[in-house]
Amino acid sequence: MNTTTQEPEVRRVASRQAGFTLIELIMVIVILGILAAVAVPKFTDLSGEAEVAAANGVFAGAQSAASTNFAANRAGKNLPLITDATKLTDAMDGIPTGWTVSGNNLSYAGKATTYTITVAAETATTRATLTKTGF
Repeated sequence: MNTTTQEPEVRRVASRQAGFTLIELIMVIVILGILAAVAVPKFTDLSGEAEVAAANGVFAGAQSAASTNFAANRAGKNLPLITDATKLTDAMDGIPTGWTVSGNNLSYAGKATTYTITVAAETATTRATLTKTGF
């Protein structure tokens, strides 16, 4: 086989395949568009889920503070009883940004709903009972 006759043919094939065809580029753009259309709604939904998760975290922290306060009082420490939301936030060492206290309620106005934690007073024999709404 003569190598001198094959060399020009190899150069011609290589020069014809130097880039992508228009149809290949269009297909890539279409696939990226489909992926973006599927992904964007999922990411916008995550903000709502994150807000609910954060509110549940505050509720869990409030329950923990109420239990700790009750246990400490039963063990002989004379901590103030949790009788309202202000005493609850004192037991929690403050409240997260955006939460407000009003009477027996600890509230956060979210994007779509208002999250409220209601305090039923602690006594010497029962722990403060917390209920949540809007979660």
